[in-house]
Amino acid sequence: MLELRPATEHRRDFGGDALPAVADVVVVGGGHNGLACAAYLARAGRRVVLLEARDEVGGCASTVDAIGARVNICNCDHTMVLASGIVEELELGAYGLRYLDVDPMGIAMGWGDEPVFVHWRSIERTMDGLARTDPAAAAAYRRYLDVALPAARLVQAVQQSRPSSLAIAASAGRRRLRGSATVLAWARASLQDVLGSFGLPPWLIAAAHTNGPAVWGLAPDAPGSGLGALGFALRHLIGVARPAGGSGALPAALAACARQHGAQLITGARVAGVQIRDGRVRGVRLADGRSVRAPTVVTATDPRTVLVDWLDGVPAAARLRARWAAVPAADGYESKLDAVSSALPGLRALERLPVDVLPADTRHVPTVLVSPTPAEQVSAAAARHAGRVSDPPMLLLNVPSVLDPTLRPTSDTHLLSLEVLWTPYQVAGGWDDQSRPWSWLRRLASLGDPGLLAAVRDWRVMTPPDYEREFTMARGYAPSFPGGAVAALLGRQRELSRYRTPVAGLYLTGAGTFPGAGVWGASGRNTAAVILARRPDRLTW
Repeated sequence: MLELRPATEHRRDFGGDALPAVADVVVVGGGHNGLACAAYLARAGRRVVLLEARDEVGGCASTVDAIGARVNICNCDHTMVLASGIVEELELGAYGLRYLDVDPMGIAMGWGDEPVFVHWRSIERTMDGLARTDPAAAAAYRRYLDVALPAARLVQAVQQSRPSSLAIAASAGRRRLRGSATVLAWARASLQDVLGSFGLPPWLIAAAHTNGPAVWGLAPDAPGSGLGALGFALRHLIGVARPAGGSGALPAALAACARQHGAQLITGARVAGVQIRDGRVRGVRLADGRSVRAPTVVTATDPRTVLVDWLDGVPAAARLRARWAAVPAADGYESKLDAVSSALPGLRALERLPVDVLPADTRHVPTVLVSPTPAEQVSAAAARHAGRVSDPPMLLLNVPSVLDPTLRPTSDTHLLSLEVLWTPYQVAGGWDDQSRPWSWLRRLASLGDPGLLAAVRDWRVMTPPDYEREFTMARGYAPSFPGGAVAALLGRQRELSRYRTPVAGLYLTGAGTFPGAGVWGASGRNTAAVILARRPDRLTW
């Protein structure tokens, strides 16, 4: 656990908009992990400068102005950050952060006549709904939870502490190894095999895949996708919530906290590389020729950019760079469509549910997963690598303005968001044809609301090339730490699970490092803990 100091201890005023010549720490990248790292380091008394290439901080957790609305860059549901301790430790409520509970936590349906799964925070309420739909599925879900909950508690504990073999083993020991065998076994298996072993039906396996391994880019039959089976259990333990005002309220609170403790956040500052001499970092250089000297640099960007491009010609990192350079760069595969609509989407499968299974006033609160069958998802994995969009698509539908009226564009409209998985960066025919994303709305309307298209007043889409252009994500790819807690335990890619590089003073953080993608902030928190556990580096030139 990171040791906290009183908010006023060791504080140094280091604000202002001008780029300083010298700092204790430079953080490159203003996503929520970079902001969390900066906030913890500034709170501990370090002179921190955070440099963000875009005109505002927040990264993919941002909420931005578009189409006459406040639009979340990515899906608005937050789960793991709620259990990370960051909100409480940094007292983010004092900086305007307020969470709205989402319950039911999610709804899952298929493209055919598959049953609807309503996932409540309450296990018993979830089980009751399942039993009314499919008693055999309810019994299988109970068997699954008996095994999954101890493993989920272990993973939750591991991801809240600095990763090391000793720390992970200690977490397992405190729980008398409960769940450890499950985590190890599921990490090697496929999601399909894990959930199928309990007798869970294909429509539940499909939902688990769309909300888990599909987001990581893995097929449900892929070895290593089995850890995604913990998703249902983790949500029962932690819950789902959304920041009032949009997902961007979290990075906004982190930024305010960092500034309050003396950090300087500079936007519109694109870093082009790190300055290294005698095997240790000396600062960063910006694309416009300016530089900031610092004995500690934290990069909250794509690890590949740092380890392959920025460490070219650095002897201390030659072997590490060669290993990373040998792996082809990955392509992005997610798109997001946002629309201002004068009507809420009507889905026949949900409207047919009894009100005691899904009350009408909760129908549009959670994210609705629309999943192909597992067999179709396996086929879609091959299609993605051939440049074809998953068909039928994997959709994550939400209407955030129902739970949070402050997000309503106008009093007579709502904000509808549709995240579409496995939409390749190099799609056959290119992304210039706007009829392709519009077809996703047509497919959604086919599930029950033919008037949906006419209700759309304005819309926009973000495809992988758009993410590349606007968020400096190479080929639109959002990196995620591979392998979860098991990879951290075994020390695979230690630069990602321990946050240190062979270059003294150069650290990695962000979604590409442990514990991975999603709105967690744990990577930024853990990296700060690693830095603070070492003696402060001295400025020597």
